[in-house]
Amino acid sequence: MKFNPPPNWPTPPEGFVPEPGWAPDPSLPAPPPGWQLWVEDDVVLPGETTEATRHYKQATTSFLVGVGFFLAGAISTIVTANSTSGIYWWGGMIVGAIALVRAFTEYRAARKDGAPDLSGLAKGIVAVGIVAVLGTGVGAASSFVASESLETGVGSCWTVGDDEMAEAVSCDSEHQFKAVSEVATPEQCPDELYLEADAESGVLCLQED
Repeated sequence: MKFNPPPNWPTPPEGFVPEPGWAPDPSLPAPPPGWQLWVEDDVVLPGETTEATRHYKQATTSFLVGVGFFLAGAISTIVTANSTSGIYWWGGMIVGAIALVRAFTEYRAARKDGAPDLSGLAKGIVAVGIVAVLGTGVGAASSFVASESLETGVGSCWTVGDDEMAEAVSCDSEHQFKAVSEVATPEQCPDELYLEADAESGVLCLQED
């Protein structure tokens, strides 16, 4: 049995459990007619959190966090696909995917414990979130694969970032230089613009494009 204070009484301190022989203060107003001061332990009182409610809240939080992290990671991956830092943003997508899996697991647990099904509005929000995740995920994967397949030999295009590091980019995108030839030493490049390649490839001569 557990204590069930009437709604017209002051809220008892958290964790308050009346001791044996306890009697309410006579100055307190009378409980509503038929009010039970003691109820069974499995009765959910106002303000109490059931297992279903707890799982439902965790599912909601995990879903929002998952969508947020995944979208941030995917969009950042798309934006930085042509840079060497693009791979790092996959971490956000992984965290987001894990949170989404947890959200669906918590939702199933909530339903098993008796939580109601999602409302029409909630289902719409979930659908929009999933579509956004799938769309940006496909876009991020495509951008990453495209960046990995960029040519870095003669005919490739390059840009120099703020860190003064040259990065290969698609020739269809904005770029500054184009590799016009491959030679053994920098002195053989006519415009004195070049990139040092690996030991076997030698040097790529560049020209402004």
